[in-house]
Amino acid sequence: MQSADGYRISGTAIYLGGNETAKLEYQVSCDLDWSSQSAWVSGWIGPAAKEFSLSRVAAGRWIRDRDEISGVTGLLDIDLGFTPATNTNAIRRLGLAVGEEVETTAVWLDTDDWCFKPLTQVYRRLSETEYAYSSPSHNYAANLVTDSFGIVRLYPQLWEAVSEPTCTDKA
Repeated sequence: MQSADGYRISGTAIYLGGNETAKLEYQVSCDLDWSSQSAWVSGWIGPAAKEFSLSRVAAGRWIRDRDEISGVTGLLDIDLGFTPATNTNAIRRLGLAVGEEVETTAVWLDTDDWCFKPLTQVYRRLSETEYAYSSPSHNYAANLVTDSFGIVRLYPQLWEAVSEPTCTDKA
């Protein structure tokens, strides 16, 4: 959703995390250039409640609840590891032409330990709606399929959208 000061990505992820059912609601707020500014997550995985907020503050530092996250100062994208919806902010911010490739680093939520860490990512635009994506440190690569706006609709072997997005902004 677009507002006067930027964009908001929000949703609910329901999935099987290991042997536990998970339901997490999330929201990521971005500036008009799609640089991430904040996020919140609330929900549960099995019996464990999860609730936290993340925000970018002075000099590009990132704060989780009240604690500064080390190693991520100056990074512009939030990547919540449980949803490919947060690849959209990087895709939109980078604005790649077909054939262009760029390496970037995101403030990534590692769902193995629920800590935020820097994550190097490579995006190469293959077509109007397809991106070669890789995470070199995890030896992971896949072709992401988006809609015309840049919202990820297919993250092969990990996730596929089951509902249509409500965004109508074509900017």
